[in-house]
Amino acid sequence: MTSTVRETLREAVLDAGRKLGIPDPVTQAFVRHLRPCVHLCAHDMVPERQRPGAGPVGRAAGPARLPKDLEAPDGLPHILTLDCAAIPADALDIELPADGHLVVFAEITDYPGEGAVIHLPPGAAEHTLREVEGTAGPDFHDPFPLYAVPGATLPDFQRWSDLAEAAEYAGEDAERRRLVERLIGEIDAILYPRWTYDIQLGGHSRAWQNPVEDRGHVLLLRVPESAVSDGDGYLTLIAGRREQLAEHRYEELEFEVEC
Repeated sequence: MTSTVRETLREAVLDAGRKLGIPDPVTQAFVRHLRPCVHLCAHDMVPERQRPGAGPVGRAAGPARLPKDLEAPDGLPHILTLDCAAIPADALDIELPADGHLVVFAEITDYPGEGAVIHLPPGAAEHTLREVEGTAGPDFHDPFPLYAVPGATLPDFQRWSDLAEAAEYAGEDAERRRLVERLIGEIDAILYPRWTYDIQLGGHSRAWQNPVEDRGHVLLLRVPESAVSDGDGYLTLIAGRREQLAEHRYEELEFEVEC
């Protein structure tokens, strides 16, 4: 995430703790777990202050566009195509290719999940690309451009007592426990406004049931079904080990669907 956004979110979280009367070291324990991400959403979901001059960084839904000599994965719909060079270099703590495009295919309503991520190098000039029939999801939205909104995420703190600073501060004091829970609610409101329920690049997985981090994996993409189709009951997580992402070994990534 850009340094300006990172500092703004950090200060907003610290300020929320101070307003509740919670000592800074407790709030800072939560801040240390922040991980940057980029939310990918339609233009009308971009915060108004960020709309002037904003350009698309990719495209969601619709048929995939691939070089003439490259076959699409059989039976998998096109979810999105991301322009790697359009993502700010300091927006994430995972490594993306510096240029080219990532083309993502996935079956987003079929547990446990299936998909493919293909990196098209910049040499795949636009005039060599073709629309691939059969890759537009039948229940998907019409294709639309994606815009980037830098943000941050926290892991699921349902067990916030795992944070030593928070546990030590609250102890068995009911009022302090309530204050910590209020802080978590305030942090959620700061980090997760409306556009954060669309596609997420990087950051914590925010899985409903099985966080990818529990398996030592790092999130590449989080795709709610509602972000690309008329459905709203499934969540697709695309993840792998940090070195797999760094080395662009996308064929080794795992796809998981939660409902």
